[in-house]
Order: sequence, then structure tokens, then C-alpha cells
Amino acid sequence: MKNEDIKVIRIVDIVKSQIDKTIKFVFESESQIVELSYINKDDGKDIICVPTQTACNMGCKFCFMSDIKKIPVRNLEIYEICGLVEVVTRMLGLLEKEDRNSVLLISYMGCGEPLLNIDNVIKSSYIIQERMKNEYQTVRFAVASIIPKLSLMEKFTEQVRQTGLKMKFHLSLHSADPMVRKGLIPSAEPIEESVDQMIKFVALTDNSAEIHYALIKDINDRDIDAEMLVALLKDRPVSVKFLAYNPKPSLDFKESERVEYFRRKLEEAGIKTEFYRPPGWDVGSSCGQFLMDYYLKYNKKE
Repeated sequence: MKNEDIKVIRIVDIVKSQIDKTIKFVFESESQIVELSYINKDDGKDIICVPTQTACNMGCKFCFMSDIKKIPVRNLEIYEICGLVEVVTRMLGLLEKEDRNSVLLISYMGCGEPLLNIDNVIKSSYIIQERMKNEYQTVRFAVASIIPKLSLMEKFTEQVRQTGLKMKFHLSLHSADPMVRKGLIPSAEPIEESVDQMIKFVALTDNSAEIHYALIKDINDRDIDAEMLVALLKDRPVSVKFLAYNPKPSLDFKESERVEYFRRKLEEAGIKTEFYRPPGWDVGSSCGQFLMDYYLKYNKKE
């Protein structure tokens, strides 16, 4: 990375979690705020959670970003994604550590919808892989998406297949009930078609995929929700990651207490599950969270 490639990127703040090893990096790039998170769970991986857009207009109900309509949304460029990752690895000294982790995971689960920025996601992944393949034993990537258009998922699958990237796909589902999911994720394509596209991704790229499902009390944690989820996924090569719901101040949603019930029902049907409490909730690094003060301050400056 040449100095001129990253000259537009300015560090605004570094915020360290008090509950785990997560570190949030706030940057200003091309006069807009972007956030990256470094996650280390002592499992041999350096995880960098990367944004793909400066904001998001998908309108997912439980996402912090959906409450603010005036933030300009643009796709991050290749040089921004690669430059931001390089700045974080430099600042943390990841490549100079004697006890360096063996795996680098670039997770495109930060701000934005990755499938709306496919070309830059794929190209930046390839560049990062080439730069880091001699520094880490394994370089892997992950994408989380609602699949806003089936054609975009088809394009994404083909590009991953052609490049041979180690890219895991996470479908943000959160309900197998079409009406409930439409209320939670209004911009997503239909459920059956989305899952079919995810299965094709697994078959054509030889990568894995999983469902993300944040259990929310009295919204998507009913007995019928578990039954519909089993019917949707039984005998399909995907697992389910149940996420702890992160409360959003503007919603009266609460974390469900039925995780074990859902896991038991799915595993009885042969569907692998896990429960995951996303890290860094106190620094805005959990799913759908952001350090909104920075975005609000930016918009007040304009």
C-alpha cells in the first residue's frame, strides 16, 4: 500500500471494550465516518470486521442505522477497504507479534449491505489475500447479507467461484415466517428463494454457509417459528447461529429466553446450531450496532 493510497483516511478515535478484547476504530475517509472493529477471542484468529458502505438504506428494523435517514450512502472503494485494513494491522502491530495468530478473518459484517458493493468486496478480498498470505497460515473472508436481490447473489456466487476465495456466507434470516421477516427486514428477497441461492453458493464455491437468527421475545421466538425454521432448513447443508439480540433504544424489543428450546428443536431435526453473543457491545461492535454519536456529529457539521 503506497502512502498516497491512504492519505484520505484519518483516524478519529480508538475505543477499547471493557468486557472483551474488541477494539473499535473510527475513521474519516473522503469526509465520511467509517468504523472497523478488531476482535480477538483467543481462538487463534485475528478478526477485522469491515464496512462495505458508509451507511445503509436497507431499513432493517433492529439495526441502529435505520433510525437515521440523512447519512449519505456510498460504496467504499477498493483502496479504502484495503487501506483501512492495513492501517488497523499496522496500528495493532499484528504482523510484528512473535505470538502471531495463525488465521486472519476479514468479516464484511460492518456497516452496509455487501451485495450492493460486490465488485469492490471481491477485488479487495483478493488483494488482502495476496498481501497477507505470507503473514498468516490462513486468510479467510466472511460476508453477511440479507440478499436484497437474487441476481446479486448469483453474481456474488460466480465471482467467489472464479476467484477461489475462502468466503463463508451468512444469511441474515431472523424469521422463517414471511410476514414477520418482512416487518423486520423489508428490503430482503423472499425466504425460500434466498435459502435456495445460499445452497447454490455452497455447492458451486465449496464454501460453507450459515443462517443468522437473532431471537427476539414475542417476535420470532414462538413455537411456530421453530417449526417453520425446521421445515425450511431440514436436510439442507447449512447451520444456524442464534444471536443474542442487542437492544436498540428506539424499539421495545427484548432478548428471548428461548435459545435452548430452539436449539433443541433444530438439533433433533439434524440441523447444527450454536449460540453466539456478539463481542464488543459496549463499543458498538455487535450486530447492527454502531457508535452513532460519530455519525450524528458528522451530519451536524454538514
